[in-house]
Amino acid sequence: MMEQELYIFNPENDLAIANGGMHYMAPPKARSIAYDLSMLPMWYAGANDYVLCPDAGYRYNAQCLLKQFGLFPSLLLPEEIKLYENISSIVPWGWSPEIVCRLNRWGIDSCHLPTHDSLSQLKRLSHRAITIAILSSLIDYGYSDIPYQLPVKLCAASEVRDFIKNAPKTVLKAPWSGSGKGLSWGRGVYDTTLERWSNGILKRQGMVIGEPFYEKVRDFAMEFFSDGAGTVSFAGYSLFTTDAKGVYKSNLLASDEMILAEILQFGIKNYQIEQLQKAYIDLLSSLIGMFYRGYLGIDMMIYNRNGIYHLHPCVEMNLRMNMGMVARIFYDRYVNDWSIGNYYVDYYPDSAQLWKDHQMRQSKSPLIVSEGKIEKGYFSLAPITSHTHYRARIEIGEE
Repeated sequence: MMEQELYIFNPENDLAIANGGMHYMAPPKARSIAYDLSMLPMWYAGANDYVLCPDAGYRYNAQCLLKQFGLFPSLLLPEEIKLYENISSIVPWGWSPEIVCRLNRWGIDSCHLPTHDSLSQLKRLSHRAITIAILSSLIDYGYSDIPYQLPVKLCAASEVRDFIKNAPKTVLKAPWSGSGKGLSWGRGVYDTTLERWSNGILKRQGMVIGEPFYEKVRDFAMEFFSDGAGTVSFAGYSLFTTDAKGVYKSNLLASDEMILAEILQFGIKNYQIEQLQKAYIDLLSSLIGMFYRGYLGIDMMIYNRNGIYHLHPCVEMNLRMNMGMVARIFYDRYVNDWSIGNYYVDYYPDSAQLWKDHQMRQSKSPLIVSEGKIEKGYFSLAPITSHTHYRARIEIGEE
C-alpha cells in the first residue's frame, strides 16, 4: 500500500502556540484565512498526497480550479480522515497543542503526532528570544558578520521604559505572536500606548524582546528543510515584502539565481551568503535536526547604517511552513524558467469587492499555460466565491 501524507493549512498556528491551549479558538480573521486558503498546500504537497478541505462545497470549487492544470488531487474532509489507513504522516502549516488535539479528535493515531515534549521544544524554539541564541552561535559555526547590537530580553516595565528612552528608535516584540503581529515601535518616549501594550505582553508572556531599529532596505529569507533525523538542507531563497506594520504582503516569483543577484546588488558578497548558508545548515542540524521535520525559514534583511549596506543574518526564525516557501515551490513547479512575477496574499473586508477584483484581473490578465507551466497572467491559488475575504494570487509578467 502506498503511503501518503496529509497536508493541513492552519496559519493560526503561531497564535495557538502563544495561547498554548488544546482547545484554543483563533480570532475570526485568522479562521477566515484558514478557510479561504485551505487548499494552499495543494501547490506544495506531493502528487499522491492528501490535502484537508473544510467542507464539500469548498472541495468542489477547489477541484474545478485545479483541473486547468491537469491536477486531480485527493482533497479530504475532516470526517473522512479516519477512513484512509494509508496516511503515513501529517504535515500541518505548523504544530501546536491545538492542532494535535484536533487531529486526535478526527481519528489520527498518536504515533503520527508530536509528543508533549516535542511540542514544548517547538514552543521554546518559536520564542523570539531564540534569535539571540542563533546570532550568538553563528560565530561558532564560521559566520562572524553579526549586527552591532543583539536583541535583549526585557522582563519588567522599568526595563522596557529604560530601553525605549535610551534610543531614538527601537523595536519591541512579543515573544510569541502571529507573523507580522506582536510588534511595536519605540520613538524615545515611554507613552501610555506603549506602556499598556508592553505591560499586557509582560503579563501574558513574561517578557518583551527589545531590538535596535534598522533602516531596512530589503527583506529576504533563507529556507531550509529538516528531515527529523539530524539533517538540515538548504531549500531556496525568499525575497518578500511587508507593509509598514511588518505584515506579510508578497514574494518575488523568480529563480534562486535571480533572487541571489538582487541580494548581491547591495554590496553583499557571494562568499558571505555561502558562509552563512553553511553555518545555518550546521547550526540548525544541531538545534532542531533530530526532532523537527519540515520546512522552516530564517528571515533576514539588508539594512543601511551610516551609508553602508549590511546583512542582518537572523531577524526571526519561523519554525513552520511559510509563504516564502510556498512561493519558492510554486515557481519551481508551475512557472516557466524565463518568466518572473509576484505572489501576493491580500485581504478584502468586503467580499464583493474581492469578487469584482478577481473578475477584473481574470479579464485583464488571462492565464497562459503551456505544457503545464505558466507563461503569463493572473491566477488565484484558492477558490474565490461571494464569501471569500482572503486571496493568494500570482501575477506573472506584470508590467
